[in-house]
Amino acid sequence: MVQRRTNKGQVIDMDALTIKGENEVALGNMRVNAKGDKLGDGGKVVQAKEEVAREYYANNPKAVVQSVSIKDAVDRSPIVDEASKIVKPSVKKTKVKKTKEVELPNGDIEIQEVEE
Repeated sequence: MVQRRTNKGQVIDMDALTIKGENEVALGNMRVNAKGDKLGDGGKVVQAKEEVAREYYANNPKAVVQSVSIKDAVDRSPIVDEASKIVKPSVKKTKVKKTKEVELPNGDIEIQEVEE
């Protein structure tokens, strides 16, 4: 329950206001209520917002973005240090290519890899 106090000291319950206005017709030309349900003639709910979302993702499979964990890129198998008996996570180190900026005769700057 979120309660806010106005400058004059009046307490306003924001959750109650949200629930009270859920079924009110939203402004604009989309013909929806405040929850996002599609409305038909007379302001009656034709399609719930969950059904609208489910239908959209069924018709547009490329709209679903696959989430990938960055934790999978790091090897987290523990390494036991026998001397101190401390378990340390192992981390794969990647080789970083060194680069340098080179100014060309025409004034452009180009980034080139440096050989080691």
